[in-house]
Amino acid sequence: MKTGKTIRSFIAKDSREVVLRTPKWEDLDDFLALIKSLVDEKAEIARTEKVSREEEIDFLSKVLSRLEKDETFYLVAEVDGKVVAVSEIGRRSGCEKHVGVIGIDEIIMKVVGVKAYVKL
Repeated sequence: MKTGKTIRSFIAKDSREVVLRTPKWEDLDDFLALIKSLVDEKAEIARTEKVSREEEIDFLSKVLSRLEKDETFYLVAEVDGKVVAVSEIGRRSGCEKHVGVIGIDEIIMKVVGVKAYVKL
């Protein structure tokens, strides 16, 4: 799938526009700020330590490569021009390659509200 492609946009409960789209290189600083804020608030995510810019460059590079090869589907929520949430749908490997894994950032629930989220 192409990077930066808008999938859907809608108005959230707080009247702000939410754009759901695939990530792009220009999101690097937003990704870095988002992961740092999640680590600071001790969110229930896999990371417990802040990441360096180099680590985030490596991560985003892999995400964009896998997205372009249709190996995964990655989605960001953008509000006021900033990435505020991320989600990924990936496939397992080997004998479980028919199984999909969905990772949803808990911030999406806060940003768009449960009713808007369920409609996706």
